[in-house]
Amino acid sequence: MNLRKNGKSFLAILMAAVMALSLAACGDPEPAPSEDESSKTSSSSSSGSSTSSSSSSSGSSSSGSDSKPQMTPAEIQKHMLDGMVAHYAKNEDTVGWIYVPNTTIDEVVVQAIGDSSNDYYMRRDNLKNQNFDGCYFMDFRAYIGSRDKLSKNTVIYGHSMDDNPEGKLFSQLKKYLDIDFARENPYIYFSTPESEMVWQVFAVFYTEVGFNYIEPNPSNTDFLNIITDARKRSQFNFDVDVTANDKILTLSTCTYHIVPTYPNDYRYVVMAKLLPSGTQPTSDPVKVEANPSIKAPAQ
Repeated sequence: MNLRKNGKSFLAILMAAVMALSLAACGDPEPAPSEDESSKTSSSSSSGSSTSSSSSSSGSSSSGSDSKPQMTPAEIQKHMLDGMVAHYAKNEDTVGWIYVPNTTIDEVVVQAIGDSSNDYYMRRDNLKNQNFDGCYFMDFRAYIGSRDKLSKNTVIYGHSMDDNPEGKLFSQLKKYLDIDFARENPYIYFSTPESEMVWQVFAVFYTEVGFNYIEPNPSNTDFLNIITDARKRSQFNFDVDVTANDKILTLSTCTYHIVPTYPNDYRYVVMAKLLPSGTQPTSDPVKVEANPSIKAPAQ
């Protein structure tokens, strides 16, 4: 089931939100959107993401985060909403925007309408053009809309060409394997036209595809099992409490860390917890420690 609005009503939501933000943050700097990316994993298939590159038709930039001015949280939210409005006019599959500070991850997120698998955007850009590098796309089973309508587990896929943290698309998520980066960049921004949202990272891990971490709508028991297992697998221990009442964001991509060829049955994942509405992220580092007993992927 897809909870997004259709046609003019959805565009009206976008425009109203832009006007509201403009009153609070008019004149804010807006860096150019960066590259698309896509990584695919499906609960019914072991196929996954394999590459990362920008989608030239989306108008995104390949420039790194160092070339962009640092934005405040309010500026980030306005930048994302402006991007959603512009992109929805080109593709009604637009459902949100993802921004990860100090990476090149700064792009629209799409979701295939009426699809019954995660195949559609696997090799298409976010304007539906054939593109081997794909784009950032949400699991087809996930509910989308305001924060209260979101699935318990919002799953977004993006490709990674290799495990180079300076690479394109979700390759940039490999930066979270550096403990200093993880401490200094604890927040991920993924918002929809209906809700501004900030998420705090609580797990960074490698996994085999047999671990069903990509179920968008698990039972409370399964949800807690996902969180518990993710923490055991995490490279680091994050001082973030996650309960059955929370919602999480799962960013999934491929890896060559365990098996150097593609396709393979292993993935790299970053998970984050949705913070309460109105939470203002700070620039202060958070408590992150090395996990002394990491649960290794099954081989």
